[in-house]
Amino acid sequence: MIRKIAAALLANALLWGAAPDVTAHHSVGGQFDLSRTLTLSGVVSKVDWVNPHIYIHLDVKGANGQVDTWRLECVPVGMARKAGLTKAMLEGKGETVTVIVFPARDGTQHLGYMAKLTYPDGRFYQFSAENSGRS
Repeated sequence: MIRKIAAALLANALLWGAAPDVTAHHSVGGQFDLSRTLTLSGVVSKVDWVNPHIYIHLDVKGANGQVDTWRLECVPVGMARKAGLTKAMLEGKGETVTVIVFPARDGTQHLGYMAKLTYPDGRFYQFSAENSGRS
């Protein structure tokens, strides 16, 4: 009996010891530069509907014709669901969308936080009230 309790306590201690790495979280302002925005046009190629945040992959064609895929962080899945948003709504239908993003603070290429996603028909999803109208 004592061995079972000791084993359970050891397992619990190991799990809690690893918990800070698993449960660590960041603020949007800590990872992304909220003082500036970029406006991108491209096609949503993939939606990672995963916790802790949704990621949108946006294929953007540059002036040289090369396509760069941007990885855009979004709100948590629970928040999107609560707002009535689904994965299919974000995926769109292959049309070109306009996205306002906050670029990565550390300069990582093609990484940003999505502030607003606008479809050609005018419908949009607003993910951040901060600076989302600027570009």
